[in-house]
Amino acid sequence: MHPCRTLSISLALLSVTTALTAPPAAAEAPAPVTVQTGEHADFSRLALVNAQGAPAVDVGSCGGRVAFSQAVPWPLEALNGTYSRRLTGFQTAEDGRSLTMDWPCGARVTVRRERRITFIDVADPPRPARKPGAPVPASESVLLAEAPGASVFPVIAPPPPEPAPAPTASTQTAPISLAERLNPVASAQAQPVVQAPPVAQAPPPVQPQPVAKAPPPAPPKPEPAKMVAAVPPTAVPPAVAPAPAAQTDPPIRAFDLDAWAGDDYPARKQHLEQRIAESQGRARVDALLAMARFTLARALPEEGRAALDAAESLTPGPDQRYELRLLRDAFRALDGTADPDDSQFVRAQPTPAAADHHVWRSATLAPSRWTAAKSSLPIALKRLLSYPADLRGRLLTLLAESAGEAADGPALNLIVLEMITLDGIGSTDGRLDLFRGRLAELHNETAEALAHYKRAAALPNLYGHRAQVRSIELRLASGALDDPGAIAELESLRYAWRGGDVETDALAALGAAYTRVGRIDAALDIFGLLGRRFGATARGRAALTTGRGLLDAVIGHLETTPGSALDALSLQVRYGRTVALTDDDAGTQQRRLARLLARGGFTLEAARLLHTVAETARGAERAAVGLELARVLLDAGRGTEALAVLDHTTGPAPDAQAAERRALLRAEAFAAEGEAMRAFDALRGLSGPEAARIRADSLFRAGEWPAARAAYAELLDGPAPLPDDVAFHALAAFRAGDDAAVTAAAERHGTALAGTRWAGLLDALAVPPAPAGKPLSSATVGGQLAAADALAGVLRRWTAP
Repeated sequence: MHPCRTLSISLALLSVTTALTAPPAAAEAPAPVTVQTGEHADFSRLALVNAQGAPAVDVGSCGGRVAFSQAVPWPLEALNGTYSRRLTGFQTAEDGRSLTMDWPCGARVTVRRERRITFIDVADPPRPARKPGAPVPASESVLLAEAPGASVFPVIAPPPPEPAPAPTASTQTAPISLAERLNPVASAQAQPVVQAPPVAQAPPPVQPQPVAKAPPPAPPKPEPAKMVAAVPPTAVPPAVAPAPAAQTDPPIRAFDLDAWAGDDYPARKQHLEQRIAESQGRARVDALLAMARFTLARALPEEGRAALDAAESLTPGPDQRYELRLLRDAFRALDGTADPDDSQFVRAQPTPAAADHHVWRSATLAPSRWTAAKSSLPIALKRLLSYPADLRGRLLTLLAESAGEAADGPALNLIVLEMITLDGIGSTDGRLDLFRGRLAELHNETAEALAHYKRAAALPNLYGHRAQVRSIELRLASGALDDPGAIAELESLRYAWRGGDVETDALAALGAAYTRVGRIDAALDIFGLLGRRFGATARGRAALTTGRGLLDAVIGHLETTPGSALDALSLQVRYGRTVALTDDDAGTQQRRLARLLARGGFTLEAARLLHTVAETARGAERAAVGLELARVLLDAGRGTEALAVLDHTTGPAPDAQAAERRALLRAEAFAAEGEAMRAFDALRGLSGPEAARIRADSLFRAGEWPAARAAYAELLDGPAPLPDDVAFHALAAFRAGDDAAVTAAAERHGTALAGTRWAGLLDALAVPPAPAGKPLSSATVGGQLAAADALAGVLRRWTAP
């Protein structure tokens, strides 16, 4: 390729000689295999020259593989040490028979073979609003590593120096500023290439055979003076003494966090602030990105987010927006508030070589998905060795907290050992004792855990108060502390410390203790305090999950306590929003609260609560909530609404039990609305006492007194008739004029109605025997007519809509 057609050419020849096809007994000499890498303006090239045959080349989306039939001693150190903008991560596989490499995801890869030469050309991924092969704008001239498989952040290394005739005065350049060095994406392209004199005493070049009469255009060939002869792998290349030249500090690599942090915090921060104040436009965004990198390395999330917000308000470019997204995801992971489904560190799977990606992926997943985060833990712990002390301490603390919450003893042990060996992280603030106590607790070593918690609790700080809460809970569980003593300690802790998850943990434990001793009003006040103080922010809602145990304890106490309907109503009216925030996706606690309300007669509040749960539920959960809501509406006499709810909450393919329950509720709703025939249709194929009771009720409501009397008589012959069955049987017999049936019911089941709302009904319905030889008096007839009129009025009120 002509020199004027390329922006820069950096060619390295890496050679290896091996026998690929000849058997061990062959007498012919092994053919050399020459590996060449070349860097051009629009593509990076890997060329392999082999006289015995072409290798197999597999092209993937984010990398490729070159395979020979026999093992090849690949020079991995030289390959990975040679600068290439698009070819990275060289590794051997299959016992040396193949070579794997990484390139940007979506790169355009071309493989060509010309006789003994195999060319692999890797071009940039397609860019929006730019045709392939068009001139690259200056703002996009530096390739971003948008495939986190190669690196999480854009990793841009300066190109190696190229040979030049001689250094001149024009090569003297001003040193790059610190802000530019901290922002490798902005400064790598702008960095001048410092040229060095040509290599002296190079051996004569050995070039591949030229290709003749090839249909495609000839590949770009390096200048002969830059070629190095193919040598066996055991040969030692001649030493080259570089000539003195004006050197400038290269940009700091994207994950050189120790270099970002620096040694002098005030001086570096002042320099970055001055750079931000003096720059404008894109340069100011770069300076703000440099400040964000610096604050991330120093584990200062508030300052870092402020820098990112300021950068986003200045209309950053596409490459800058991508880096902003990655840095913001890193700060969220550092805080433990990241959303794994919307994080670049989780959505793109890392390669084993991307150790930094494993660190931030583990930190992102740890608070909510510990099983997935644990797979990257060994690589992350090893990589954390090179992180600054502040950032390393924050990340190790996050991982230790997540492992402790997940009750993963082996993982927590690894993290604690790392904290002990790395600068004694947490040894002075009680953090290490807190996690060692949790580890002992997981190993069922209660005495040792309490000893660690006691040492940590002696410090009046965040970790000391957390250790005090854990100590109280552990002593309560082991019986060493009673509820009044726990309440006294928790109240003192509550008023001694404000803020963070310590207060939420202390409040939840205090509310649970109040519940156990029967102080429901105090427990409800604690639960409301959790909602008022911590329910407005994302971090507060995450802390509210701590109150889920308190809510479960309160509702469980109300379920087992007679006459607790007013407490349940108070919980719903005063703290309904907090209950909804604290509840899980299935609405378990809200459904339990609705059952309590319905049991106490507050059907309107129960129906409203279940309506809210049904709106957010899906699938089988929505169908189950619909059945509960329909039951509440039927108890409130709202059969039409119950039918509508059953029609709109039908789940996909319900099981037999749920289908039978739905059919019974539909039949009961039809019966309540006076549609006896539709109720009978809904009951078709169903048996059992509940279905028989609905049939009898339908006949009673329709005025079929003889049929209703017979239907209720079948229920009375069952194992355990209900008081309502006895009463309605007597009423149906009375309306049918069967005095004998009423008298028989009074004799058999008169005692079953004692103490119920039907007490005295059978005596009122039974016809008193007339005095012998005397006609009925007018008073007796008037009294019976008055009783009949009163019963008719009761019946009218029952059957009224």
